[in-house]
Amino acid sequence: MKTSTHSFAKFSSSLMKKGLLALFVLAYFPGFAQSLTPEFVTAGYTLTDLGSIEQLPSQYGGLTIRPEQPNTLYIGGNANTSSGGLYTVALTRDAETNHITGFGGAAVFYTEAPNNDGGILFDQNGTLLFTKYSMNELGQVLPDNSYINTSLTTYGVASSVGALAFVPAGYPGAGGLVFSSYSASIMYNVPYTLEASGQYLLSNQIAEASVFGVASGPEGIAYIPAGSATFPNPSMAISSYSNGTVVVFEVGDHGLPVPSSAREMVTGLTGAEGALIDPLTGDFLFSTFGGGNKVIRISGFEKPSSVNENPLNNRAGFSLFPNPTEAYFKLDFVNPVIDGLVSVFNIHGAKVLEQEISVAGTDEYDLSAQPAGMYIVKVKNGNSIGYQRLILK
Repeated sequence: MKTSTHSFAKFSSSLMKKGLLALFVLAYFPGFAQSLTPEFVTAGYTLTDLGSIEQLPSQYGGLTIRPEQPNTLYIGGNANTSSGGLYTVALTRDAETNHITGFGGAAVFYTEAPNNDGGILFDQNGTLLFTKYSMNELGQVLPDNSYINTSLTTYGVASSVGALAFVPAGYPGAGGLVFSSYSASIMYNVPYTLEASGQYLLSNQIAEASVFGVASGPEGIAYIPAGSATFPNPSMAISSYSNGTVVVFEVGDHGLPVPSSAREMVTGLTGAEGALIDPLTGDFLFSTFGGGNKVIRISGFEKPSSVNENPLNNRAGFSLFPNPTEAYFKLDFVNPVIDGLVSVFNIHGAKVLEQEISVAGTDEYDLSAQPAGMYIVKVKNGNSIGYQRLILK
């Protein structure tokens, strides 16, 4: 197993985990400041320091925006400690561009999230998932507010975890759940099934990719919106805490990075932590654990049709029912069906069903031969394509 080159920062005190490294950098490099690399400046990307959040306890953890609440930021505070929690803060946006310009008030406590780290997100059903350092666990707060800890060591994730993300539709491994090990600098695809309660039941990891050296200490994962400048292929960004960088990669099998494609996008960081794509603008945001405890925005990406917290869009105008289902499902369309085609993919990106849609649109689709779990349903109707999740019980 590979270990982080910054293992000297791994002390029993969770505050010492990263705080010592931040202090070292600030003390010995007084001119230390984050900046975009020339390739991305030339391509038109810009970096904006949004500053600190009033009354949000340091150190900052991961962060997320729920697509249905685009003006609210969820962010971890007291990260890596037993008193850690998730907080909300109102966002201010430019009236014309929608870019986030700052914060509309002080942070408000939302829920307990002990030992929260770089990965925080909500699924579309309201389950809160967050990574826990240094016990190498996944925390789950279900829609009924019950709380569950799941050991990741059991499923092949090296201690201790850093971040997590869902792979968006249209990317290899769409719908899959990806974790990073902060300590080992390895990215994993971990299969799961989703119970009706909202609980995620994990299985043994099926694929891994090392980012040791190029993006050591991965603490944030975000998938870059398609069509963004200098990204001709499906790509992702990783916040590398140990290297003080944001590194971008092309996405390979199972939604994991291709190490040979690594490019540094931001350098000179202290405590790069967390990652998200703004659902309104496509901006990439990340927090810092130490380094002034700030939120930083990178603009220039395309507006996403899908993002990692809610990796599905529905331009084809359809709904699924019943969902969840025990075997069969039907589609309900907003517009008449023209040259319709339905495709169903499992969480590993493998196609398990493809069928033309009748003009009447009343067909029934059979998944009784497939195992329980989450599937991605892709529907083509004329020139429109849409995606939705389907849960098979």
